[in-house]
Amino acid sequence: MAGKAAPNRWLVSALVSTGIFIALLDTTIVDIVLPKMMSSLDADLYGVQWVVITYFLGSAIAMTAVGWTADVVGHRNTYFAGLALFIAMSALAGMAPTLEVMVATRFFQGVAEGILIPVSMVILFDIFPAEEHGIAMGIFGLSASFAPALGPALGGIITEALSWRWVFYVNVPVGLLDLALVFFLLTNKRAAYPPPPFDWVGFTLLAVAVASLIVITGKGQELGWLSSDLIFYLLLVLGVSGGAAAAWLGWAKNPLFPRHILKSRPFRLGLLAMALLSINAYGFFLLLPVFLQRIHGYTTLQSGLILLPGALLSAVVTVVAGAASDRMNPKWIAASCLLVMAAASWFFHADMDTPHAVLVLDYLYWGAFVGATFAPVTIIALGTLEERDIADGSTLLNIIRLITGSVGSAYATTLLTSRTDRFYTGLADRLDLGASGAALLDRFHSLAGPAGPYFDPDTWARFAATAHGLMLRRASSYAFHATYQHLAFFAVAAAVVVVLVKRLPHRGGGHGAMH
Repeated sequence: MAGKAAPNRWLVSALVSTGIFIALLDTTIVDIVLPKMMSSLDADLYGVQWVVITYFLGSAIAMTAVGWTADVVGHRNTYFAGLALFIAMSALAGMAPTLEVMVATRFFQGVAEGILIPVSMVILFDIFPAEEHGIAMGIFGLSASFAPALGPALGGIITEALSWRWVFYVNVPVGLLDLALVFFLLTNKRAAYPPPPFDWVGFTLLAVAVASLIVITGKGQELGWLSSDLIFYLLLVLGVSGGAAAAWLGWAKNPLFPRHILKSRPFRLGLLAMALLSINAYGFFLLLPVFLQRIHGYTTLQSGLILLPGALLSAVVTVVAGAASDRMNPKWIAASCLLVMAAASWFFHADMDTPHAVLVLDYLYWGAFVGATFAPVTIIALGTLEERDIADGSTLLNIIRLITGSVGSAYATTLLTSRTDRFYTGLADRLDLGASGAALLDRFHSLAGPAGPYFDPDTWARFAATAHGLMLRRASSYAFHATYQHLAFFAVAAAVVVVLVKRLPHRGGGHGAMH
């Protein structure tokens, strides 16, 4: 029960965290095997991108309905169904003979993830008393931060030792053991009141809007944003369905999400802080492996190993920050960590000559404070909701995280591309090694006699190509640094948002109620 500690809460939290871990691990572990998947499934780059996009599509759509489902069939049964679906789809993904089958299985794997993540948060809130909700969210954040960061390194090791298909198969034995233990050790809890009928209209409108946004952010950069007819029409669909969903949820008798939870000031501010935090975190984490590989020439496995110490520290700090949020005002923990996170983004060493050790330390610094922000921000959002509203609040919080994470990834990619072009143009304008230079040296060649071979135009062309490649790397390193600095502003904005939360006296010896 929400106000009473479950006697086996530590064991149950470990089991629930296992489900969170394998679900979120698949958000990044697949990235490393996409090139091998392309050759095995006879797919091109644009086709294989749907393996990633459909996972987020399925997750976003499922999240819109999981709160109502958990109230009707129970928290344990919802978790059980989500994990069972995830295991089955992992096995099918590993056996997928074609790209079409892989895309379909990844969609339903995403549906399973969309079920598991919100209901896991609800279960952890339920088995820990109110004064330990911070540690509960620290446990959730341990898996939520560690799993995605571990994905590239683990995926590289599994692929080199076995094959790319085993990044899916590895979920099966772990998931089956977790499934059996959860069924016998966790009591199924349903809502204490009969839930209203399911809001199919609100669900459909919101699902269409969220799905449109995911596809737009996933394919917009590739298709040229508004120059693409597909993106233009999807924006129209997003505008119509999003507006209709907002109107319906504000007018319907029994909306998909109860309107009264949005009247909670800390919940609204917590949603906004999570949105801003996710833009920084998802954008930064998307770019960092690309930076390590494109600018420094590391392999995917080497890049993953550089990120591994930061992932481990982030996991530990997440739990510590969660425990601290039970004893201190979480808004000050969140605000201070967000400001340090912003500083880590701003001062991240993105030069092409940055030593290996500095890269490891920079990510340790950034990752630690990203992990430290999750639990206090979650407590700010959910800590003052009534027990009956936790499922819906958790669902909305995770939908916001997923949507703004996609927006952050798209924003970071677009900004990186535009800044790279700008910096490259600036460098090239200062040093024109193109056709005019080759023509000039051709003239020298005709006049130089025996020294002519030193001014051979072909040699000049090769030199010019090398110089332009070097300029592109230099321009890209400048662009990465500029993008990281832009992302820092979102962390600063999130810090300002959490400071706006007002605090009431302590209750139950735990974190203060806020309004």
